[in-house]
Amino acid sequence: MKKQKKGLLAAIVVLVLLIGVYLALRAAAPEEDQSASTEADTKTAFEIKAEDISELSIENGKESYHFSRKEDKWTYTEDENFPLSESQIQNVVSNLTSISAVRELENTENLADYGLDNPEIQVTVTDIEGKETELKFGDINDAVSGCYMSKSGSHKVYLVDSSVKTGLEVKLTDLAEKEEIPSIAASSVKKVEINRNNETQTLGEEKSSETGWSYKDSDGRIIAADSSKTGEYMNQYSTVAWNDFVAYDTDNLAEYGLDNPTKVTIDYQVTESVPEEKVKDTEEDEKADSGENGSEKDEHAQGETEAVKEVTVDKQVVFLIGKQDTEGNYYAKLQDGKYVYTLLQSTVESMLNINPEELVSSLVSDYSFADLDKVTFVRNEQTYAAVKKEVEKEKSPKGKNSEEEDAEPETETKYYLNDKEIDKNLFTTFFSTVTSMEWQEQIKNAQVQGTPEMMITFEKEGGIQNTVEYYPYDTNFYLVKDTKGNETLVNKMKVKEMLDSFDSMIKKWEKGKE
Repeated sequence: MKKQKKGLLAAIVVLVLLIGVYLALRAAAPEEDQSASTEADTKTAFEIKAEDISELSIENGKESYHFSRKEDKWTYTEDENFPLSESQIQNVVSNLTSISAVRELENTENLADYGLDNPEIQVTVTDIEGKETELKFGDINDAVSGCYMSKSGSHKVYLVDSSVKTGLEVKLTDLAEKEEIPSIAASSVKKVEINRNNETQTLGEEKSSETGWSYKDSDGRIIAADSSKTGEYMNQYSTVAWNDFVAYDTDNLAEYGLDNPTKVTIDYQVTESVPEEKVKDTEEDEKADSGENGSEKDEHAQGETEAVKEVTVDKQVVFLIGKQDTEGNYYAKLQDGKYVYTLLQSTVESMLNINPEELVSSLVSDYSFADLDKVTFVRNEQTYAAVKKEVEKEKSPKGKNSEEEDAEPETETKYYLNDKEIDKNLFTTFFSTVTSMEWQEQIKNAQVQGTPEMMITFEKEGGIQNTVEYYPYDTNFYLVKDTKGNETLVNKMKVKEMLDSFDSMIKKWEKGKE
């Protein structure tokens, strides 16, 4: 029983302490909690029609901006040539046209309690009759997501939505017109070329490449690029966006390092809807219709909806990249653009980071036999040409299946070596050792003597024509060279595995010919 009394007493003591803390916090809070003027319903603190505003001044910290509206167009008063974005300044204006207060505080002699003695933001709104209204925005009350505001001609302090203040925390460059960067899907990019310090790197589609993509360096060396890694790199161009507007005066590009810039050229494609008639005219080399034919075409078109056709159109965008600013971001502009901006440091460095060691395929010969017309092997001074052919399947003996006589002939793919059939599984097992082989290191100008132990030529009409040679190099590696100028070192055991597999295949194939 005594223990219960002690517990009850302790609970009462804790309750008293909590009430004391609450009252202390109430006493320390600004007067809106003690004022009789607190209202449950919101009231309009300031209201004006957007079309009735003729001038707007914003003091934001140490910066001060003045804007005026004439003939429904806003301009930056200090520099009327400044490319002010009409949509951006309208966003600022609309933020001020109707400001509601969740509280109105009347006993507010000490404005410092609300951050209004030295306000962070001060706005002067001038209407078309010349009347000025000064709005000051002070501290944020995080507890209610509100901001304290005062208005000239009133002794009240208003608690308004904090978004009104944050909507006014703008720099002049935030209000500048920003040229649109085309929306580029990663899958639509066909080629990216980077020219820096008179050296050029190119990453793009290449029909003759086993992967469909190739990387070319400034020395002209071409390497097959891994398609998935290339896709990851191209993906960044779908999200490139300007960071800050810098200048509209481009007479002195040297100031931004844009007199001799790094140039990033992106070739891509888009699908556009084009009138079918226009497509037809283009396909006919834009032959002009005249006389009666033109009249008939016009009469026929009247009252009808013009048919359209989806066509693929080649596009190109070129970024010029200059030097870095004090924050590390890069000055940049579009080659055919009017203004200078900054791009984030991370954005530019990602664009310029075409690292061949990270992008190129690690496979020596990433070819699928199904995609090739012919593969030729030279081994021990013997030449073997491998092809695939579609041949008609043998029919069942006559009379056993009469329906088969009337059916369309079925075909199957067979593999041939020097015009003699070779077991498909036998060839596929060997060919997988060729296409799965990875290189360990890229080198240049390696010196080898003698003839290669294996030479493989991959061919496809109108596309692939590449010969790969395998030379003994040292105790650990084979040197692999191809006609594209690539030289790589491959684990010796992997090459031995391929050679042994080939010799075994040839032995079984020749035995099968007997």
